[in-house]
Amino acid sequence: MKQQQIKNILNAGIIGDALGVPVEFSQRDTYFIDEMTGDGTWDQPAGSWSDDSSMTLALVKNLTEDGDYQDLMIKFASYVYDGKYTPGGEPFDIGNTTNQAVQNYERHDFAPLECGLDDEKANGNGAIMRLAPLAIELLNQADLDTRFGMIMEYTSLTHRHPRAIVGSLIYVEILRELMMGSELADALMKVQDELTNSSLDQLYLNEFKYYERIFDGGFKDLPADEIKSTGYVVDTLEAAIWVLFNHSDFEEAVIAAVNLGDDTDTIASIVGAMVASQTPEIKIPIKWSSKIINRALINEIIDPFAAKYGESA
Repeated sequence: MKQQQIKNILNAGIIGDALGVPVEFSQRDTYFIDEMTGDGTWDQPAGSWSDDSSMTLALVKNLTEDGDYQDLMIKFASYVYDGKYTPGGEPFDIGNTTNQAVQNYERHDFAPLECGLDDEKANGNGAIMRLAPLAIELLNQADLDTRFGMIMEYTSLTHRHPRAIVGSLIYVEILRELMMGSELADALMKVQDELTNSSLDQLYLNEFKYYERIFDGGFKDLPADEIKSTGYVVDTLEAAIWVLFNHSDFEEAVIAAVNLGDDTDTIASIVGAMVASQTPEIKIPIKWSSKIINRALINEIIDPFAAKYGESA
């Protein structure tokens, strides 16, 4: 993969996040967003990006430095408590499950892989939203068990319920397939086959049923009113994949995602990363990218990662 595509994937996610921040939790069909705006839900200036991007950047830096899980939890804590990896020095929009997991590490001395919550209420999208860099790390890893093991562990730092873990497996593997040139429908078939024929414990296979709609051939043709866009990991994945099926152009896809309502920033961020994964020569509108706050910090973190994992143009 070229360095520029790696930068595009990560920047596309940040732009989707920033577009969605002002209307997060808004009801569908009560607004329309197609440009960077400010104020709104979190009273932030236009171009502000949220926890989705902050935690993604923390993971990017961790992978660039070959850091371990303890290093990554330290980075997560520096975001939550010190405002590191943020557009303006102050964190906002931190999910409850992620916040508790960081507290488990920082204040209660939990081992990193035991920090994540494992109850059924801990099935938000707070893990998948940050995992696009992991798909890049695993792009050339041919061994399925190795990939699954790493995805499960990186998810478990904050989310340990099997359903959230299966969501991460599906998302990261789809991203990887898109990066390798697969069409979305083919990527879904490949991932479905991987999961059903894997050596995963039955504990995880039992959760696969919650994601079955994604793999149904008629899923892409469902009307929008049958697509939920909440922060529940299943809803988030369904919404992102549905948008991608129906909008292959980056600008159209991200606008469609933002205007689904509810968890607008995360769904648009995931959609952005997915479109950029399947489109090596993606064109990110300058009207959006030019308004992103603290671009210097983003470039400072992303550029070395792209240099490490990507090929020169």
